[in-house]
Amino acid sequence: MVWLKSPTVEGNEFSWLTEEGSLTERLQKEFNDVKVDVVYEGAALEKTTDYIREVLIKSHGEPMIFARTQLKVSHLGDAWICLKTLGQQSLANILFKDSDISRLSLLYRICEPGDILYTYIKSLGYVDKEILWVRQAEWERHGKSIFLTEVFLPNLFNQL
Repeated sequence: MVWLKSPTVEGNEFSWLTEEGSLTERLQKEFNDVKVDVVYEGAALEKTTDYIREVLIKSHGEPMIFARTQLKVSHLGDAWICLKTLGQQSLANILFKDSDISRLSLLYRICEPGDILYTYIKSLGYVDKEILWVRQAEWERHGKSIFLTEVFLPNLFNQL
């Protein structure tokens, strides 16, 4: 698993992967229909000191992006308390509207069969024998970080 500073694809896929703004808003503009479904929210199974929120961002009922937000449970009580009230809303409602939040990094990688993340997403029924692009950003608010991992599902690029 090698993280890259820029994805090695071109055209529309590159444009989506390097989107600087909200992916949810871009989906809305391009497909006129977006829904956020929470897959899981709570303690991370592998590290109970972490809190995770996993969502599927769908358009016209088709899953387009899987997103996982991960942070320390202790950060929920102060800097990131706003995550607890998101419900079916996109995390973008916070990230791009709060001037106290800044993105510290953005990295990319390919996720293939055999990768733990790939296996997990496949278990949810959203991929089958395809390579997926993943990007991960670190966001900071009041000195506390969260990590947002976004997996671009085949439906998104098949629509382009």
